[in-house]
Amino acid sequence: MIKKNSIKKRFSNRTYPRKLCKKPDCNIEFVPTDGRQVYCSSQHRIDSNNDKRKVIDKIESDFTSRAKSNEKILIKIIGSPFYIKNGFTHSIFLEHECYDFETFHFIEYDEETDREIQFCYKHGIYLIDAEKKYFKIIIKEKNED
Repeated sequence: MIKKNSIKKRFSNRTYPRKLCKKPDCNIEFVPTDGRQVYCSSQHRIDSNNDKRKVIDKIESDFTSRAKSNEKILIKIIGSPFYIKNGFTHSIFLEHECYDFETFHFIEYDEETDREIQFCYKHGIYLIDAEKKYFKIIIKEKNED
């Protein structure tokens, strides 16, 4: 019979100074069992990480909501009689619909005009006349790069 090598867990005789738990609403002072330990219990570590994730999820959710709203606005404007007739829109219409110029997924540059195009999903918008505040809306097809 072959005997397996069993690995024994080693324990350190090292002692660490007392620390205050890093969880914001916990004021418990504890003696860590490892130099990296910053929470008094595993539940406080889990709670703290969940709270951090909630903040990040909220930021992502808010961005997604604003980006979807921008896309809906662009779809609405591009189908409007004014846009169909003229081929552009005025900033007043965008502002009236509460378009958020700070929210977009990516930027591309038009090679012909060297203008910045801000995309929300597949809809892009760019300034064609700064003085008159005219914007053009484009739709990026999936096969374009």
